[in-house]
This record gives sequence, structure tokens and C-alpha cells, in this order.
Amino acid sequence: MASKRRRSFITSVLACIAFIAAAIWSWDLPVADVLSYLVLMLVFLAVIVAVAFGFGALLNWLRNRRNK
Repeated sequence: MASKRRRSFITSVLACIAFIAAAIWSWDLPVADVLSYLVLMLVFLAVIVAVAFGFGALLNWLRNRRNK
């Protein structure tokens, strides 16, 4: 049996998928719009991750430079 933590994650993902499916079905939301929003969200997420990675590398470089 899956742990409680894993079950709650799976339940959350399924609820999110059900909400999106309900929005598409009940509001006649075009699937193309949903996919374009998904791509836009993934691009923004990639930018945020890249900026965070850059700041982390900068802080690591500054810390190592100060220790020498």
C-alpha cells in the first residue's frame, strides 16, 4: 500500500486534472487554449528555475571567492 504522503500527492494531481477537465467541458474552453497556457506556464517555470540556478551559482562563486 502506498504511504499517506504519496496518496495525498496522487489525490491532489487527480483533483487538478479533474478541475481542468471540468473547465474544458463545462465552460467549452478550447483545448488549444489550455495547451497554450500550459506551454506558457512551462516557459515561465523554466525561466524561474534558470534564474534561481544562476543566483545559486553566483552565491556559490562569491562564497568560494571569499574563503580563499
